[in-house]
Amino acid sequence: MDSDDEKQIVRRAAVPHDPVPAADDLSSLVHGQDDEAEAYARAFMVKLLRLRGVRVDREQFLTAELRRSGAAGDVVARAVKDRPAAAGVTPGTLEEIARRSIAFETRKSAGLSFAAGLPGGWALVGTVPGDIAQYYVHAFRVMQKLAYLYGWQSLLDDIDDVDDETLGKLGTFLGVMMGVAGASSALTGFANNIARPALQKQLAGKALTKTTYYPLVKQTLKRVGVQINKQVFAKTVTKVVPVLGGVMSGGLTWASLRTGSTRLAKHLRTLPPALPEPISATED
Repeated sequence: MDSDDEKQIVRRAAVPHDPVPAADDLSSLVHGQDDEAEAYARAFMVKLLRLRGVRVDREQFLTAELRRSGAAGDVVARAVKDRPAAAGVTPGTLEEIARRSIAFETRKSAGLSFAAGLPGGWALVGTVPGDIAQYYVHAFRVMQKLAYLYGWQSLLDDIDDVDDETLGKLGTFLGVMMGVAGASSALTGFANNIARPALQKQLAGKALTKTTYYPLVKQTLKRVGVQINKQVFAKTVTKVVPVLGGVMSGGLTWASLRTGSTRLAKHLRTLPPALPEPISATED
């Protein structure tokens, strides 16, 4: 090989066939992936929330659980109208009901009874495996129960019309359960505003995108989308080893749901709606 050939090889090696993307291109790529993750989370949640059995009726839940715990009729009525803490329900009673609710939904999520009651329902979720979809159904159910115990108003009134605000709230609750960075701060933002009964009409006309905590909500939805994608991928891989797949499914249900629900309960009990004092009417 002569020197001219060697120089030609060096020149070819020094110039890659695929040039390194410019900083602007990398930024666009990252933003594009973020947008895809957020869109995936939104689409997944909308389809899942429309399944029968996802919604928890706030009044029925609080009435049944508070009566079971021995609360007087007037206390139950005020808890439903306002908030359990404002009605005088003790933190110990709320914690007991929270533990009971977490245990109930965790047990149900481990079986196939819910899926059996939804013929063809899981197909609505698309490519998400049935047991993962079932896990999230119970995650949404337990988050509603915990929210109502700790002073929040109804989170899911119309499952056929899930708006951005509803997606933002539920996505943020889910983010806290999953340990997503920033989700707790976003949920605190919601608690200081939308969760207040006195402000609901005042804030109804205020777009979620106009609130100061919206960037945190947006980031939370992106990360939730990434997490769900990871779980779907891992589940798909384990299908080739049925025993491993079964172990993973059980672990996802028992460990993740219980841990996430407990994490959410601990955070909710520190927020204004969970406290007995009147909630001040300040708007973000």
